[in-house]
Amino acid sequence: MNEDRPEHEPEAAQTPETEPEAEVGAERGPAGVAPERDEELVKLREALLRSQADMHNLEKRTQRDLDKARKFMFEGMMRDLVPVIDSLDQALEASDGAEHEGLSLVRKLLIDTLSRHGLAAIEAEGERFDPEWHEAMSMQPSAEHSPNTVMMVLQPGYRLHDRLIRPARVIISSEASNG
Repeated sequence: MNEDRPEHEPEAAQTPETEPEAEVGAERGPAGVAPERDEELVKLREALLRSQADMHNLEKRTQRDLDKARKFMFEGMMRDLVPVIDSLDQALEASDGAEHEGLSLVRKLLIDTLSRHGLAAIEAEGERFDPEWHEAMSMQPSAEHSPNTVMMVLQPGYRLHDRLIRPARVIISSEASNG
């Protein structure tokens, strides 16, 4: 320790004047930065931009996945409830009198509740057969319908937003035979 200087005084900090000089003859770029450092800065800036773009893409992908998860989180429950709707429909067909009104109200309440969460019946009768949404159970010749038209729905189909829960089971028309 230097005796001339008090103990609590720090050593003089190096200032730009006291910093060691760069190598004599080393070239500097336009901002006074050596070319190697300039290249390094460009690479680091590019890496930062790539990293920011990756983060932005990750945020968008995560948001899309969350939206999809929210949209279809009830899919399993909807699949389980479709047979309940079928059972109510069968009970309504078999019932008469006071039971009919009560069952109709229960069915309507169930359908309205499921609809609020995205469940919708697949409109099929009179539509062109679409194997994505319909399951053909049989074909029947028909002079009234153009070929490949749904003539009758045997069992309604359901979709959750744009995803199939169950296809509509249908009878489709074929060309009428000339006989």
